Amino acid sequence: MIDMKSLFIRINLTGQTISTEIFKQSVLELTQYENVSKDILADDNCAFGQVEFQQKETKIFSDDSYTLLTDSRLDNQGDLSDDQIILEAYKQWNTKCAEHLSGDFAFCLWDKALQEVFCARDHFGIKPLYYYFDGNILIVSSEIRSILAQTDISLTLNEQYLADTLSIVKSEHDQSIYNEIKKLPPAHSLHLKNNQLKITKYWELRAQKQLELPEPEIINRFKEFVFSSVQNRINSEKAVGAELSGGLDSSSITAIAAKYTNIKSFSHILPDAFLGKIHPFKDEREYIKQVADFAGISERYFVTSEEPGLADVLELHVSNFKHITQQNFSIFSDQLYSKASREGVAVLLSGFGGDEVITSKSGNYLDELAREGKWKELKSDLKESKLTTLQYSKSLFKYILKTKCKLIYHLLNYLRPNKLWWKEKFGHLALAKNFAHKMDVKRRYHAYYSNINAEQFQQRNIERITHPHVAQRLEYCNTSARKYGIEYRYPFLDKQLIEFYLSMPPRLKARNGIKRYAIREAMKGMIPETIRLRNDKSGATIPTVLMRMLHDKDKIEKIIQAAKSNARAGKYIDLKEYENWFYRMANRSEQKKLNINPGAFYNYLKTILFIEKNPVLFK
Repeated sequence: MIDMKSLFIRINLTGQTISTEIFKQSVLELTQYENVSKDILADDNCAFGQVEFQQKETKIFSDDSYTLLTDSRLDNQGDLSDDQIILEAYKQWNTKCAEHLSGDFAFCLWDKALQEVFCARDHFGIKPLYYYFDGNILIVSSEIRSILAQTDISLTLNEQYLADTLSIVKSEHDQSIYNEIKKLPPAHSLHLKNNQLKITKYWELRAQKQLELPEPEIINRFKEFVFSSVQNRINSEKAVGAELSGGLDSSSITAIAAKYTNIKSFSHILPDAFLGKIHPFKDEREYIKQVADFAGISERYFVTSEEPGLADVLELHVSNFKHITQQNFSIFSDQLYSKASREGVAVLLSGFGGDEVITSKSGNYLDELAREGKWKELKSDLKESKLTTLQYSKSLFKYILKTKCKLIYHLLNYLRPNKLWWKEKFGHLALAKNFAHKMDVKRRYHAYYSNINAEQFQQRNIERITHPHVAQRLEYCNTSARKYGIEYRYPFLDKQLIEFYLSMPPRLKARNGIKRYAIREAMKGMIPETIRLRNDKSGATIPTVLMRMLHDKDKIEKIIQAAKSNARAGKYIDLKEYENWFYRMANRSEQKKLNINPGAFYNYLKTILFIEKNPVLFK
């Protein structure tokens, strides 16, 4: 395993003097990397001005005026390196520089003349950045574990974050399990000046003015943006791989990349022996092979491993991350990362983020047409959607009522029986009653889920792409993949591409009952028609997860039994109810409406393991 170096800086404030240093342990970890000065390794408190080396990922640039640490991949860099672009942008625009950058980045800059620190994180949070500040010390790092390595700081438990984790709520962008360690939110900067720390939002994704161009021209421009966003992320000396699931997003990205470089595909599937026996009983192998054949990808790899088992991989995750994560995709991708690393891949393309904006299903596009008074287009769309006369009349009446008689519509909607999935799932959680009452979990849970989904078409996309769950997954995947020497890149999380998509008319996003219309049009001839037109994506993203849980069934049972004698765990979790939950999970059948909620179950197990490893935090 290649553990890539994380970005790390520590600033000590003493009176009016600020000294910049690298913690000794952090320096010693550099011995496995290239071009590390032996003089630096011998120095316990080396000044950044003396540090001049190139790591494999995080870069440090230093001269008489500035010290810059970057973890970045910028667009349109020309002859300049990423760190040169950032430095020149800072020289020209100072603390406004991040507004002028395009790409994935997290950086910290020490201005020696002004005795100031400036840090920034990219627009969607692809590169993570954490910080600790107590008035005397500022520590900034791309990983929490680097901050925890400091022995002279005090940390306390963030109970709200813990309650959110156990109730499947995604905490606010800046929160972590430690009260004193914050995340710099996406599109934010950090500025330390005169011993005062200021956090500023430098960019906000806003609704765009609708384009008034011929439809073919808009689709062609959209296609150009899509292709450019993929090309920008494979324009390097690094070997490129792609997560290929067989869906429209990953297939599109993989096929475009294959047009410009020799790409390797990596996919999660079930072992043949488990097909039909493990929920969800199938995978996407048929479509994955179609894409690989069509795009001429000869090096394709399928991940089917059930080892390490669930308990082992969660325990390793908790040990490596040093905190509790609220999502699990990165945890169960470990074998894919391992395989990609063994095959020499350093860049991994992902279709994540597409569903939120540029390939969203746009389920409310007819609402948008009705709100804009475009009844002719709405009627035409309904007629071309292959509806019966009765279905057409009922749909048209619904949109008229929803737009022109809102009170009546909302009253009828309120009276209609409507079981919301999130309300049902809440009843299957296993929080300790006193803790749930203390944290007012039910109120926060209901407020969190009832506030999701804005009515305005563009606003709904904006809400989804800026939701904490997106940045969280980006952060977790970044950290997990880095341990295998892999950098994630997300073509569909391109700022210019997303802003252009938002400006497109609703009927180019969905029409005639066809959702994801724009990307389907853009990908004509690039992917098999069976995939370009399919609307039946099925199976789990990582279908081997339950298999891995069954592999470790006995271990998990022992962990739960041991937790029953741990008063710290019992303070937060109803362990008897959690045990019953485990038995339902272990005996899961093809019934799909049991609200077993596997993701939440794994969060509880991570919490138990984290409490065992950090008893002092849970006093």
